[in-house]
Amino acid sequence: MNVVDFIIWRGLESSAMRLPHINPQHIMTFYFVAKETSFSLASEKLCITQSAVTQQIRALELQFKVKLINVKRKRAYLTKAGVHLMGLAEQFLNQTITIEDYLKSYTLKNLNVGIARSLTHYLTGIIEKFREVYPSVRVTVREGSSYIIAEELLDFQHDICLVGTLVQPNERLKVFRIPLVEQMVFVTGARCPLVAGQTVEWKDLVQYPLILQSEGSLARKTALHLFSSRGLEPIVGAETDNVECAKDLVRQGKGIALMFLPNVKEELAQGTLKTLPIADLEIRYGIDILINKEMPQSPVMEAFLAIIKDYLNYDLLQG
Repeated sequence: MNVVDFIIWRGLESSAMRLPHINPQHIMTFYFVAKETSFSLASEKLCITQSAVTQQIRALELQFKVKLINVKRKRAYLTKAGVHLMGLAEQFLNQTITIEDYLKSYTLKNLNVGIARSLTHYLTGIIEKFREVYPSVRVTVREGSSYIIAEELLDFQHDICLVGTLVQPNERLKVFRIPLVEQMVFVTGARCPLVAGQTVEWKDLVQYPLILQSEGSLARKTALHLFSSRGLEPIVGAETDNVECAKDLVRQGKGIALMFLPNVKEELAQGTLKTLPIADLEIRYGIDILINKEMPQSPVMEAFLAIIKDYLNYDLLQG
């Protein structure tokens, strides 16, 4: 080892072992001054006086003998050193928030779950099982289309989400995939003429209004693709986010709908709905369980994942 390598090695060794002497509050204050380009605005964000902000920035500069901020006409301008420090300060703040959220998660008493409307029937049993094991945790559920629920998760509105399989999940999401769970079928009312025949052709379907879910729904996207890929354009009879409403419209003979089989099993057994015998229709979707990578995976979330795995009797494959 030459002298230069030895000095670098000793520097790395000592930096890994020594305790920092910097005041974390000074770094946070610097960050907000730099972000707001104003001492007064930073004081409002931090809920401290402007003089306290000035003193902290001055103390930071004096401690390390480096100029970080210049003030011209009451506006803060970063020096070259300040620009570099801003990036590090932002990382520091984000890491601090992550640590804080992680520690808070150990006392978390709420679990916010987002779920695609078509998968709601799965969640009832999962939540009941979860409450048996964790009765003190309050579970809040929000339903929506798969894509909307995933977007809301990115905005930190949920802790964990269950949606239909996403073709290209956002890279900020951690995905646990249960493959090929849901079968989709076209259903119609019991008196629809299509039921009386043998195999139904796609060209026959376009003569009947299509009951669709709203924009962002995986079922809607799939239904429209099935027609467009065959050069056909269906008649849209109605759009509804409510599964029960869609089934009621179909029962009344207002149109046909592509639905997940578990959502219509009861009606099919009673004979109030009928499946259309389409020869080349075989659609199965899996379930994607989504977690925002930027959120700490709390013990409560890990416990909920374990309950999902046991309840559905599937290994969770990370996508």
